Amino acid sequence: MAYRYIDHSELAQLMRSGAQPGRDYQVVDVRDHDFVGGNITGALNQPSEQRTEQTVSELVSKLDGIPKVIFHCALSQVRGPKAARIYAEARSAASSSPSPSLNSPAPTTSTTSPPPSAGGSSAASAFAPNPFAPAPAAKTEEGAPSKSREQEVLVLRDGFEGWQSLYRKDPLLVEKFDESLWGSYSA
Repeated sequence: MAYRYIDHSELAQLMRSGAQPGRDYQVVDVRDHDFVGGNITGALNQPSEQRTEQTVSELVSKLDGIPKVIFHCALSQVRGPKAARIYAEARSAASSSPSPSLNSPAPTTSTTSPPPSAGGSSAASAFAPNPFAPAPAAKTEEGAPSKSREQEVLVLRDGFEGWQSLYRKDPLLVEKFDESLWGSYSA
């Protein structure tokens, strides 16, 4: 499995610890029309109905380097776990293949190339005169891009319905809460 479940208390503890959303962790809420009425403070709304290969790829890039990414939907039974799995698979695929480039490297021959050195210097022969050729990405000791680091993909157990029943009155943990929409879901 490419993700694990996180309990409400574990996420609440993380949020109360001073950890910063977008740096130390990121909550990704994949609810669609049911996003209205409240959300976990600092959550990104990435509606499951709007998910495409491109939006997943953009999310992988945006969240690169954040140690914990927590997905959820209303109950975290279908949309949240599916989004976490798709995200983890896309992240794995992105880290195991070279970064795609929109520009293909141009041919290395050029009329403005410097003439070969009379001494046959290897530095001169290794010179690539194409200023538009993509530079190789910096690598870590393991060979992965240097910005990437380990990332834990998590799914919030019981989703936002469980979360709001515990923390609806805590502005550090819930924002934009509309009591009239959640009255029947109170604890």
